[in-house]
Amino acid sequence: MEKGNKLMLTVVVALAVVACTFWAGYSIGIRQNEPVDPSDIQQAIHSKWVIAGTPPSPIVTVQGTAIEVAQAGYSWCSPVLSSEGSCVSVDASIPELKATPVPAGAPIDTEAPEGIKEFTLTGTDPKGGALNDPYRVPQETGTYLFRIHCEWFLDQGQSDFYFSLKVI
Repeated sequence: MEKGNKLMLTVVVALAVVACTFWAGYSIGIRQNEPVDPSDIQQAIHSKWVIAGTPPSPIVTVQGTAIEVAQAGYSWCSPVLSSEGSCVSVDASIPELKATPVPAGAPIDTEAPEGIKEFTLTGTDPKGGALNDPYRVPQETGTYLFRIHCEWFLDQGQSDFYFSLKVI
């Protein structure tokens, strides 16, 4: 087959696919005469939310040792199937933490809570500077503060969590 004929055949097939897709969408659209009930949409969204009264906490370990993680401020919506919903917002400062002793250079393992859209781990050194690799315990001795920011899908909520490590 000639090069020009192949090109023409490709264009015709592409146009046919676009036309069929448009026709199918149009046909489906004109058959939907009933408006969607907004409460149906809310129930569909709430059915995808995490079932918990407050944001679930992430899990942090260093060489198999569980690290205490404390929650600070958060906003959270519980999956209530009424039109009013149930949302709260709590402002809280960084909680007082007991630093967990860990060996220098060890990996920091994290497990995000269920339904997470965003999970960000950051760390600061004793002088207030940011750590280059928050997923590894620093080499220098000292006490380090870590922050985990979590956001959940479908605007269910967000929360900040903190933990402290002491490099020995």
